[in-house]
Amino acid sequence: MAAIGDLPFDLWAVDSLTRVFEETSPEEGVGLISIKCAQNEYESAQLVITAKRDLRRVRVRIGELRGPDGGVIPPESIRANFVGFIPLSRNTPNTPDYELERKAPCRVPDPLLDLEEIDLEKGKSQPVWITVHVPKGTPPGTYEGRVEVICEEGRGELPVEVEVLPFELPDERHLLVTNWFSVGNIAKAHGVKLWSDEFFEILSKYARLMAEHRQSVFLVPWSLVRVYKEGDELSFDFSLFDRFVETFMEAGVEGRIEISHVAHPKSGWGTEVVLSNVTAIDRETGEKVSLPPEKGLGPLLSALQRHLEERGWLDKAMIHISDEPSVSNIDSWKRASEFVARYAPKLRRIDAIEGTDFEGYLEVWVPKLNYFTTWRELFERARERGAELWFYTCCHPFGFFPNRFLDYPLVKTRVLHWINYAYDLKGFLHWGLNFWRDDPFGEPAPNLPPGDTHIVYPGREGPLSSIRFDVMRDGIEDYEYLVLLESRTREIIERLGVTGEFDPSRRSRELCRRVVRGFADCGSALDLIEARDGIIEEIISIYQRPYAVVETYPMEGSELIPGPIVIEVRGAVEEGAAVKVNGREVAVRNGRFVATASGEEVTVEIEKDGMRKVIKRRFFVRR
Repeated sequence: MAAIGDLPFDLWAVDSLTRVFEETSPEEGVGLISIKCAQNEYESAQLVITAKRDLRRVRVRIGELRGPDGGVIPPESIRANFVGFIPLSRNTPNTPDYELERKAPCRVPDPLLDLEEIDLEKGKSQPVWITVHVPKGTPPGTYEGRVEVICEEGRGELPVEVEVLPFELPDERHLLVTNWFSVGNIAKAHGVKLWSDEFFEILSKYARLMAEHRQSVFLVPWSLVRVYKEGDELSFDFSLFDRFVETFMEAGVEGRIEISHVAHPKSGWGTEVVLSNVTAIDRETGEKVSLPPEKGLGPLLSALQRHLEERGWLDKAMIHISDEPSVSNIDSWKRASEFVARYAPKLRRIDAIEGTDFEGYLEVWVPKLNYFTTWRELFERARERGAELWFYTCCHPFGFFPNRFLDYPLVKTRVLHWINYAYDLKGFLHWGLNFWRDDPFGEPAPNLPPGDTHIVYPGREGPLSSIRFDVMRDGIEDYEYLVLLESRTREIIERLGVTGEFDPSRRSRELCRRVVRGFADCGSALDLIEARDGIIEEIISIYQRPYAVVETYPMEGSELIPGPIVIEVRGAVEEGAAVKVNGREVAVRNGRFVATASGEEVTVEIEKDGMRKVIKRRFFVRR
């Protein structure tokens, strides 16, 4: 890209799924910051500054964006963050080079910094993460503005264009998402005393960042319940527990309350699971007393269940038994799970699991993503018998699987939640929101894949997001797009009077299949963006008349084998509508039709009272 006039820098733009390294060339970008966004949604793109000489005090400014009929996206709905770089000396293990974003050693862009200005060395490219939140009620259309870059050596600008879509994402979170976090790291990073008023003020900022990123579940330490002993009697103080829960609920993280593990492996992963003792304070002496499970944990669990019920939180609550049980310690884990059920029978149990033998002992099953490729039949059997299925990632899986490591393409982070929809997995769990080491911005932990430990960073006054956390939010919003299309399809099915005859989720699943072909077979960034555009088009068009719903057997995107090819096309339309399939008129009876077609594309034309709709489905023919 040519320089803008005689500026001391080049300005250019790329999308949010492209990592911009310090040596990335301007030729890889375009001259317009372009964003497509629903109302009540966040979307991002990147402005990149490439220095032609050393630059001092580089600053970025964005004003309001103006749209049709005087509509405005205000400046407070737009953010610009300089992107920081994390040094990387080793890559994720057991991963082919072509599955990596870049080979180490390198510096990887990730944290979204809270700096007002930076200096920039000659020859370096500096990404600036531009995030737009379109407020509810913003009229649809194209909104335009400019972003200005100013430094001591000169100034320049680049146009910004935001297409506001004619629909709104709901406040409701349809996907259950949890990222575990360290309260100790929060207190230490911000120099506050754990559980002090100052701590809760900082914690509320972390909670708001989680809510902004559509995290809907939060982990609560059960040890926040204070236990007091007076003779043989125990009493329980829930004030700290309640303050913690209320902090997250007030911030908007209110889908589920996830209570921490009450047991642990005795001497390392895979060993015997043992229940935790409970520390009580003796009211007479003030001394701390350790109570064995039957005398401490059992009564605490019973009191906890009663308290959750009294507060109206029981339906939202889940409790962990012990992390990652496997065949090697399943018997002791089951005994611990039975213990919990005995004292708190109304409390759902959840665990990240490394096996399949949990029926009757676990309500929420959270297998690691890669286990679905080998044990899916057993997990589906558990679902049929009432289990709620989630999945989790951590230091595994790697290789061909999606995950959110620093050296993996960003599409591998975003696609995680397309997997949620594709396989009807109700939730996602990751252990590492903020388990950074002494230097959160330094070299990643050597014993884990890079980036596994944290996806946010500590800032001057609260938490900082990251490219990966924002892209993860994009994936959750994509999930909401799929749910919205399913909801609108259900409305049309009901309006046409064919409830039970057509599957409202089928079209969303077909579009999802354009990206997710398997647990370890997901598409490129271009595949994902094109599929998202397809979802947007259908969210809008399904409300356009004449109303119609169409299903093909097999599903769109299936491979067809000549010999001959026969596709069955079934649909429902408004009474009085005429239908053609691949140009041939078909009979419509009581608003329903059935036809057959062949070839790589099926075109259904529906006409009524001068209104016309065309629906297409595409297939692959084996040659």
